[in-house]
Amino acid sequence: MRHTIKAATLWLVAAACMPAAAQDARTVELLRETGLEEGPKALRDLPGWSKPAKIVMTSLGDLNALKAVAPGINFVLVDGVEQMVREVADADAIGSGDNLVCDDRVLAAAKKLKWIAVYSAGVEACLGKPAIEKGGIVVTNMRAIAGPVMAEHSIALAYALARSLHVSVGNQASGKGWSRNFAGSQPQALTGKTMLVAGLGGIGLEVAERAHALGMKVIATRNSSRDKPSFVSYVGLADELPTLISQADVVVAALPLVPATTNLFDAKMFARMKKTAYFINVGRGGSVVTNDLVAALNNGLISGAGLDVTEPEPLPADHPLWKAKNVIITPHMSAQSDLGQGARATIFREQVRRFANGDKLLAVVDPKKGY
Repeated sequence: MRHTIKAATLWLVAAACMPAAAQDARTVELLRETGLEEGPKALRDLPGWSKPAKIVMTSLGDLNALKAVAPGINFVLVDGVEQMVREVADADAIGSGDNLVCDDRVLAAAKKLKWIAVYSAGVEACLGKPAIEKGGIVVTNMRAIAGPVMAEHSIALAYALARSLHVSVGNQASGKGWSRNFAGSQPQALTGKTMLVAGLGGIGLEVAERAHALGMKVIATRNSSRDKPSFVSYVGLADELPTLISQADVVVAALPLVPATTNLFDAKMFARMKKTAYFINVGRGGSVVTNDLVAALNNGLISGAGLDVTEPEPLPADHPLWKAKNVIITPHMSAQSDLGQGARATIFREQVRRFANGDKLLAVVDPKKGY
């Protein structure tokens, strides 16, 4: 799905201008679908740029495919931080999850680094690192790549709560069978109700589009602007969340974890929600004060919660959140599907091609913003 004619047009123009190596249909289609934007500058125009020779990475996609778009680059596959530390002294780029590539030991050992490729959307481990903040290293992530399937997961959690499926599944598992005792979780209709998407980014847009298609009114917040697609009724800036949250029947948090979003959903925020409302979190567990959420659920301040992320994570077996009223918890798996890593591998291959040619990279992270 794509959200604006402008985004689609930009990528059709960009695709037409790409060198032949990028003209495979799947890459062009995926760039159009995700709407990933280019960074502000071509790498070749940055101070100290030289042709890259070595990329150290954990496995992502077909190594031969990477070599085909970046001939002359030595790709070194590693497994874990110790191996990466040993290999990065002369590396031009590194790629893996943020906890590995932004490990202090890795950054200290990397003397020539120009590009850090994070394989996920979250880059919390890369924030506040002097080696990155001083400039000269471009950080990219995989935002929006898993947006469609994460949106499906968000909608699934919302509907499971609204239809009291967690109660029926629990009755089935405990042998109660054919019971219409919903234990305080009365089934609701979501058609015609209002969904608030907190964080109208790559994931949030996909959630909003699906909710609208299912007959919901969608309002949202975003940090950057009030720009909105046709399927969102209203977009407020981040500081409007306390006001907008009181209007929502379903609140979906799809926020990155930065200082402004840490502990954002606390007792005061939950108290602003309707008592019949559901809270869904597929962003970051650290945006929620977990004890306050447990209290809000058990005291009936909100009607239920669907959580793919928690704080702490993994959630300890004896944590009270497991037994809170009307909660569905999934183990940080909303990005997983039968589609596997194909889309990420395709985007990474295109990033490598651009890096080798000194072009503009996609999905460049602003360390000051944290995403």
